[in-house]
Amino acid sequence: MHLIDRIGPILGSVKLIDRYGPIVGIVAFVGLAVLAFLLFQEAREVRRLREWAGRAPERAAEAAEAQLAASEAREEAVSGPPPTRWQRLRARLGAWRGRIAGSFGSAWQELDRRSPVDPRIVLAAIVALALAAAVVLTSGFGLIGSGGGGKTQAARPPSSIKVAVLNGTQENGVQAVAGLASAVAHKVVKPAGYRAGPVTNAPGSFATTVVMFKPGHGGDAKALATAVQPKLGKTPTQSMTGSTQSVAGKAKLALVIGLDDSRFAQSSG
Repeated sequence: MHLIDRIGPILGSVKLIDRYGPIVGIVAFVGLAVLAFLLFQEAREVRRLREWAGRAPERAAEAAEAQLAASEAREEAVSGPPPTRWQRLRARLGAWRGRIAGSFGSAWQELDRRSPVDPRIVLAAIVALALAAAVVLTSGFGLIGSGGGGKTQAARPPSSIKVAVLNGTQENGVQAVAGLASAVAHKVVKPAGYRAGPVTNAPGSFATTVVMFKPGHGGDAKALATAVQPKLGKTPTQSMTGSTQSVAGKAKLALVIGLDDSRFAQSSG
C-alpha cells in the first residue's frame, strides 16, 4: 500500500505533463522565435549606429561648409550686386537638386533601417541582373554576331561557302536571258573561290542584282558582294526570302542576277 501511495502522485504528474507538455513546447518555441527576432533587430540597430557614428567627421565637414556658404550668401546679399539670371538659374537648380537628394536620402535611410540586408547589395544584384538581361537581349550590345539577318558576322573562307546562282531577268512573260546564270557562275563566282550551288532561274524577276543570305551568313554575303563588285558592280545584300530558299536548296548564299546585269554574258564574251 505504501508503494501504491507513492506511485499515485507520480502517475498524476506524468498525466499532467502529457496534457500540458505540447502547449508549453509551443509557447517555448514562440518565445525563442521572438527572442531571435529581437536579437536580429538589435544587431541591425547596432550596425546602423556604427555607420552613423563613422560618418561623424563627414557631417561636421558638411555643417562647416553649410555655415561658410550661408555666411558668404549673407555677405553677398548685403554688399554684392543683384544676382544675374544665370546665377538665379544655378541657385534654383541647386535647390531642386538638394530637395531631390534629401528625398532620396531619407527614403534610402528608411530602406536601410528596415531592410535586414544592406540595400547596396540588393541594388548591385538588380543592376547585375539587368545588365545580364540586356546583354542577352541585345546579343552583347551588338558586339556578338547572332543568327539574325541584319547583324554582321565574320566571313568564312570562300571555299567553304556554296553559292546558288539564280537568273532573275525574266519579266512580263519574257523568258530569262539564256545561259546568264551559268556564265556568272563560271566567270564570277568560281574565280572568286566560291563553290557554285544550284544554277537555275530565280523564282521571280529582279530589277537589280542582289546577294541573298540565310540566317547567320550576313558577313559571308558582304564578302561575296565585295568579290563580285569588279565584274557586276556594287551589289546589295539582304536576307533570303522563302521562295528563293526553295530554289537555292542547301546553298547558304544566293547571287540573284537582275535586269541591270542581263547583258553580262554578251559583254564578257
